[in-house]
Amino acid sequence: MSCNILGFLATGLLFLVMQEWTDACSCGPAHPQQIYCQADVVIKGKIIGSKMETRGNNSNSSAFRWIQYEIEQQKMYKGFEKIENIQHVYTPASDFVCGLVLEENQMNEEFVLSGNVETDGKVYINLCGFNKPWSQLTSAQKMGLGGSYEAGCQCKIIPCLALPCSITADNQCLWIDGIIDRKWVGAQSQLLTCSMKSPGLCRWDSGKQKRAKPFLRTENQ
Repeated sequence: MSCNILGFLATGLLFLVMQEWTDACSCGPAHPQQIYCQADVVIKGKIIGSKMETRGNNSNSSAFRWIQYEIEQQKMYKGFEKIENIQHVYTPASDFVCGLVLEENQMNEEFVLSGNVETDGKVYINLCGFNKPWSQLTSAQKMGLGGSYEAGCQCKIIPCLALPCSITADNQCLWIDGIIDRKWVGAQSQLLTCSMKSPGLCRWDSGKQKRAKPFLRTENQ
């Protein structure tokens, strides 16, 4: 086999591998607080059903297939001005294109769901959002949903992608959870909020002092 043919085959194989990698779902690092602040709606709800929907001209194309999840909304944290009550959310039917594809045993489970309201008035969610079983949230993340994340939306969380890294403004918090394993699931994402301590000044905050105050008042009563 000539070198030209070998070169052609190698180039074609490389193209196919790169094309497959490019088409796969890839989520950049995003702290739960960032996702909350960027989302149109954030709710706690129970997923009580699902069905497939097909859109577009080609009914056999997975690119046009969506999952409609039926939601029993329990609490809305964000999005009151967008939509009053969420009964359904939509996601691509494949995790290859960032769809949130749940297992059968996850039906009737409580989730935190974050998404965006599109021009058709429907709420869309995906793998890159803050969408996970409520039972897997830390107490700090639940407190964040209850108000800490919203209070810190004027702050900016900067992921450290390579050493050395630093922040360049007072309203930034440096996020280092993913330096080693690139999974971005660590103490800062699970236990901390980037909070504004004073106008224009943001720092990581565990919220422990805020939780302690009501306890002290109760003890004194």
